[in-house]
Amino acid sequence: MYKSTAKKAQIIQRILNEHYEPGRQDRCKLWVYRNKIRPVLGISERTFFRMLSLIENTPNTTDNEPTLFDTTEFLKK
Repeated sequence: MYKSTAKKAQIIQRILNEHYEPGRQDRCKLWVYRNKIRPVLGISERTFFRMLSLIENTPNTTDNEPTLFDTTEFLKK
């Protein structure tokens, strides 16, 4: 993923967390897109939902967390 795409995805996630309310139909994801995200980023609805799928499919690991295939500890020995 490009750095610019990752940055847009982070902005979308932040705005969505601030304004989306799961139980309310008047604060659905489409409302958040139309009223909060489109005026700021100027992206299409399809791009918005594609970014949401990127956010959901991206693993939430940081550089300090070990992964399943972390071999750096074995190389130090």
